[in-house]
Amino acid sequence: MSDKPKTNKFEILTPQGFEETGKPKKMKFVKKTECDRCGNCCSGSTPSLYKEDLDMFRSGVLSFDNTFTIRVGEIFSVPGDQETYRAFVELIKIKPKEGNEVCTFYSEDKGCAIYANRPSQCADYACWEMNDAMTGLEGKALKRKDLFGDIELLSDLIARHEELCSYERLSDELEKASAGDEAAAADIADMLDYDSFVRDYVTEKFNIPATALDLIFGKPMVGRIKEFGLRVEKEGDEFVLLPLKKEDRPNS
Repeated sequence: MSDKPKTNKFEILTPQGFEETGKPKKMKFVKKTECDRCGNCCSGSTPSLYKEDLDMFRSGVLSFDNTFTIRVGEIFSVPGDQETYRAFVELIKIKPKEGNEVCTFYSEDKGCAIYANRPSQCADYACWEMNDAMTGLEGKALKRKDLFGDIELLSDLIARHEELCSYERLSDELEKASAGDEAAAADIADMLDYDSFVRDYVTEKFNIPATALDLIFGKPMVGRIKEFGLRVEKEGDEFVLLPLKKEDRPNS
């Protein structure tokens, strides 16, 4: 048994040159054992929030402005992954910066602006162990009912929206429409119309800011429907469903 002390470094022989002694040059690596704030996880995606992160809303760190909801059944993609996934549980996530997937709280020069009080998923994530951030998520995930359960008006609006505009229902109607069912196509258009209507309704009737809508109702279905291979055009007050152009298909 070796008496040499264990270190976090290991060496690899490389053919890229030789030292003055004639020995092959060695490439040295440091094995990561803790977060060194490299920013890789902050740049590839944003965290899903846990129930224990509710205090971040109470303190004002998180708000309508910097969070959004992924609804059950919604199709989403992961940056760098060619596959798409269907959400098996409702998720509330921190918004990324405009035009990319970088967390809104991260900057290259300063790192994470809320690192000392970052979300639980960020604190738990250990990239050097390749742990699975999805394990146990169904029970831990913060949901809209945790935020709005005591606000009857919003709870009722969310429940009605889910009843009329669930992604499960959308998927079923799309399957029927693809088989030539015109009534199903009309139902899909009605779903998109209601999804648009309820957003305008709450902003005008209750003075809820437009920035809150992605958290209350999830992202507009008109934009998300492309994940199902369709695009939407509006003719007057009506929505028209059309096949998605090849260049606009996700991950094309």
